[in-house]
Amino acid sequence: MKKITLLASALLMTAATFGQNVLIDRIADNSTGLISTLGDDGTGVYCADYFSLTSDVALGDLTVYGLNSNFGAIEPFTTGFNVYIYEISGSIPGGNPEVAGSGVLELGDIDPSLYTLTEDGAGSSEFKINITDANGGNQVVLPAGVYWVSVFPSVLGGPAEDGRWNWFGSLSSFPNQEPVLIDPSDLFGAGAQNWTNITGLIGEPFPSFAWNLTDEPAASIGDNLAEMIAVYPNPTTDVLNLNIPSSIEVTNVAMYDVLGKNVGAVYSNGTINTSSFAQGVYTLKVETTSGTLTQKVVKQ
Repeated sequence: MKKITLLASALLMTAATFGQNVLIDRIADNSTGLISTLGDDGTGVYCADYFSLTSDVALGDLTVYGLNSNFGAIEPFTTGFNVYIYEISGSIPGGNPEVAGSGVLELGDIDPSLYTLTEDGAGSSEFKINITDANGGNQVVLPAGVYWVSVFPSVLGGPAEDGRWNWFGSLSSFPNQEPVLIDPSDLFGAGAQNWTNITGLIGEPFPSFAWNLTDEPAASIGDNLAEMIAVYPNPTTDVLNLNIPSSIEVTNVAMYDVLGKNVGAVYSNGTINTSSFAQGVYTLKVETTSGTLTQKVVKQ
């Protein structure tokens, strides 16, 4: 098999992230990048960078900086983007993108409509993804701890062809662990079929990759109760069902008429019998250990 170098170099595209609550900011000040790409044949080469969090955080925007190896636009080749986060295992990630279920976050083949790709015309590129949007509108809250992140586009062709993307390095950021690379199918013949230290692999310093991560205000469970608790049928004629996750403990249920009078609803085994109530609009109030849900209910 033809040997292909893992490295790629180019003039850097200047990029900056403005805003508050920056968790990670590793600038693209290294002209060298390492391949991190998944081809449409199912084979790929993946890089990962170490990071730590001192408190629980809701992940916001992730921005990564890289280079298309043919120094042209990567957009025509790109079919999606991937973000994987792993817990640490010893000194390496506790999984890899070709082992489903091994990550704490696995956002595979994120649709292009859910991220922004910016290119400078000379091969440098920037992918920006809002983690909540990419996760179907559900926030991702990571507990305090140490993790590895692996990012890469899905492209047309093999990972070593025209659509190959290289993740830029950062020379000015020195995490506790140096970045690693895995080539499960040994496409490059370097024997890196398990996570391998990049500095040792390429024979030159490579302290980290270039990326930026912000947080966002964490929505409390109470804020999301309307999505977690199903109340049906609404309108109702007799029995009103409340489908409540087993992780949420109900402390009180009441219904009020338009004058604010408690109509004495009895909640039992996930249901309220409304057959004796007059037709009209009521306010259902469900108090739980995770917050309070207030919802209008129509009795027909």
